[in-house]
Amino acid sequence: MAPTLVLRTALSIFLAAPIGKAAAQDDVERGLALVTRLCAECHAVGRTGASPNGRAPTFRSLDDHTDLDEFIGRLRQGQQANHPDRPAFRFSRDDAEAAVAYLRSIQGP
Repeated sequence: MAPTLVLRTALSIFLAAPIGKAAAQDDVERGLALVTRLCAECHAVGRTGASPNGRAPTFRSLDDHTDLDEFIGRLRQGQQANHPDRPAFRFSRDDAEAAVAYLRSIQGP
């Protein structure tokens, strides 16, 4: 490989890493804003605390019973209301991916 091509390839990899990490953080922050606005009335959307609606699961334990990869599709198709309190909503692909990026960031004990 020519030295110029090697240098360009190395530089592009070096520059892409921080941008990718920053983009991922932007998704997490946008996801937090979305779930706070749309879901926090009933669900605990953070790493601690109880859900305001005692029947609503906390988002930090969502992966205990939900495949988050499939959840992106459910958000895009329009989350179906399975109880009278839950509003119907539909996310764009970008918003669904951002919401799930945030949800992934808070999963765990």
